[in-house]
Amino acid sequence: MAADADKRKFWYRVVLGGVVFLLGGSMLLYLVPQGPGTDATSTETVAKVGDQTITLQDVRQQLAEIQRRGQVPKQFESIYAQQILRQLVFDREIQYEANRLGIHVTNEETAERIKQYLPAAFNGDSPIGMDQYSQLVQQQFQMPVQQFEDLIRKSILTEKFQKLVTDGISVSPAELR
Repeated sequence: MAADADKRKFWYRVVLGGVVFLLGGSMLLYLVPQGPGTDATSTETVAKVGDQTITLQDVRQQLAEIQRRGQVPKQFESIYAQQILRQLVFDREIQYEANRLGIHVTNEETAERIKQYLPAAFNGDSPIGMDQYSQLVQQQFQMPVQQFEDLIRKSILTEKFQKLVTDGISVSPAELR
């Protein structure tokens, strides 16, 4: 009797493992489109914020950038793609609201932040040559200058927006207790 129960448990686990494997594989195939018609030039819209769209190509470009650095195991690509999409939507929402509220990032603010990240990009208060600057950004951040500066601007814009939202919040010591 005990041997029969052990056999049933064994086969139950084998069948359950097979079902979980098939379910996981089908989810992966569904969430990471592949095959004909899904190349990197796809302009299929996956999200829209205001008048800005996020395409499948936008998600794939960022996923490819992460993969280029060797940071994405194949089995987690769909999870990374979902996180990338969420981040792209969040970035566009911040941009949309900032535009609506008249919040902008100036070139001076961008230059000050670059000084913080790359002090070697400046000789005193004057910037170094563009070739040297480009090489420095590539060495330290492994990305083109335009992408680096766009990330800086997004970061500053997000900080300004968060500051706007949280500046009106005050909590007394009694409320904290």
